[in-house]
Amino acid sequence: MQSKHAPLNSLLIVIGIHAGVLAAMVLSPTAPKPEVIIQPTIQGVLIAAPEEAPPPPEPPPPPPPEPKPEPKPTPKPPPKAPPSERAVKAPEPPPPLPVEQPAEPVKEAEPTPAPVLPPNADASQLNNPVPAYPALSRRLGEKGTVVLEILVKANGTVGEVKLKNSSGYKRLDDAAINAIKRWKFIPASQAGVAIDYWYEIPFEFGLRQR
Repeated sequence: MQSKHAPLNSLLIVIGIHAGVLAAMVLSPTAPKPEVIIQPTIQGVLIAAPEEAPPPPEPPPPPPPEPKPEPKPTPKPPPKAPPSERAVKAPEPPPPLPVEQPAEPVKEAEPTPAPVLPPNADASQLNNPVPAYPALSRRLGEKGTVVLEILVKANGTVGEVKLKNSSGYKRLDDAAINAIKRWKFIPASQAGVAIDYWYEIPFEFGLRQR
């Protein structure tokens, strides 16, 4: 610690220096004025150091974790008692009887129908005329084939006539239809019995025909 008399001593030294300077100035007025050097003075004040704050209290330790409950062991089933020698086994059920499937009825074979013999118009005793070639169609050079679909009845006559394919000329088609209506046929038959039968017949008209 600094002495309490240090500032007083410094003050006295400063006063003494000033007094000497003044005396010299008085004794030698012509001499140059000396430079005055003022020594700095240091004055300090002691300040008590602040008291250190006490450290904060330590937090309490965390509580220990609770122990997990141990699983309870599952009880084992009691051991089965060995079968007694006197025990009697239950009789096994008899196997099921086979179920009889109903017999399928035997289908009778259907009789095969007798073949059909188509009608015939080529017999010589029928005398069926050939369709006449129209004179105008011959002069104009008309030619072609007519296909007719006819119903030959059981008595051999022609019932209905349908034009299936035209020759392209009405005169030729009409000549074929008019001729076929007068034709006679040996009728179609099945198992020796005459039947009605649809029959297809073509007629060709060419320029070579007379």
